[in-house]
Amino acid sequence: MIKKILPLAGMALGICMMASHCFAQDIPVPKSDNSPNQREQVKTIFSFKNEIGITDDQELKLKALLYDEQSFFDTNGSKLKTLGTELNGMVEKKEDMQAVKSKLEEIANVQVEVSYRNIEDGRKIEAILSPDQLAKWRDIQKKYIVQSKT
Repeated sequence: MIKKILPLAGMALGICMMASHCFAQDIPVPKSDNSPNQREQVKTIFSFKNEIGITDDQELKLKALLYDEQSFFDTNGSKLKTLGTELNGMVEKKEDMQAVKSKLEEIANVQVEVSYRNIEDGRKIEAILSPDQLAKWRDIQKKYIVQSKT
């Protein structure tokens, strides 16, 4: 049980990061059958800038937003890892249950902050892109995700 707490906290952060409204989501490119050792390339929304019709101004805004978001996630991922380690130590030492509960609440608060930021940034991205651009990006994602599963 103790060993499962830290991975669960990390998994929660990972889920929040992956749910980043899929705007900067990497799209896997299927490996070539000819070269099994070929590294998979990943594509993001910026790889399809011309197809989607992203302007230079939109690109700058998106990159700034996504850079800030990644920094936020990195900081909070480290924070969750530290809190998880602290919690595991508290459980192993059989510390007071109220202290354990406080640590769990601290972890939950960080997870809420990350989830909230993720939703907030998704809305900001939607405000940067036009409805047509959003539709094109979602179509591209569907196409590449289906290809990568086959």
